[in-house]
Amino acid sequence: MRTYQNMYDLLQQRARSIRVEQLAIGLGYTGVLLEDGSMGVAFTWIDEKQSCTLMKDPVNYEGKTALPLLEKLFSEDILDRSVAIAAVNALNYPQAASFENDRDSLLDDLGIGGGSKVSMIGYFGPVVKKIEDRSARLNVYDMGKKIGSEEEFFANLEHDTDAVILTSTSVIHGSTERILAHVPWGVPCVLLGPTTPMMPEAFSHLPITILGGTLPQRNQEVLRAIRHGKGTHDIQRASKKVYWNKDSRATARAPEQLNAIPE
Repeated sequence: MRTYQNMYDLLQQRARSIRVEQLAIGLGYTGVLLEDGSMGVAFTWIDEKQSCTLMKDPVNYEGKTALPLLEKLFSEDILDRSVAIAAVNALNYPQAASFENDRDSLLDDLGIGGGSKVSMIGYFGPVVKKIEDRSARLNVYDMGKKIGSEEEFFANLEHDTDAVILTSTSVIHGSTERILAHVPWGVPCVLLGPTTPMMPEAFSHLPITILGGTLPQRNQEVLRAIRHGKGTHDIQRASKKVYWNKDSRATARAPEQLNAIPE
């Protein structure tokens, strides 16, 4: 996937020069904490548990540079890619911190109103309610939750949609590019969720116009939530949501805020 190569090219220099302090692979989320306090999270994708050992790699990555974790982007193993995207988000922390806080403007930015047709891959409950409150039409497909039909979803996506909201777990799955290939020209696309790499440059070849991600703020609380098998709600309580809109001129913060890495 071209996106993986873009991420690798953009982050490899930093990955070679900074060490991993902690790697935590939880039931819900994976977290990577770097020695400078930068932290990233990603959904833990486990296809099928066939034994008590999920990470078969014998390497202890803590104390080593982040490059070997970044290289897992190219692994065939989906759990490896979960770890890699968490590492990407940790390595990209300074840039992610430069984007504006999420001001809950997503539906306004997409122009969603009565009669609008929204295609959603990955069920985002709170967003669904807001869309329904606006009397918009919703076409949802979520493989994990067994919601919707893939065939019907893509038929509607190609011919009858005003906006696309895509779960960022698709980046781990490796299906982002395949999915977005079905999107008609000019339809705005959102990549959303704690897994989202806040890297517009990595997605420049795709029709993504909005990124919505998560920036850990209280690292130890986030790590505890990961260890305890908690989900998005608990991760977000110790983090903040960040937002990038291609069409906005006010997404970047002042230069002095770019290195705002938590303790």
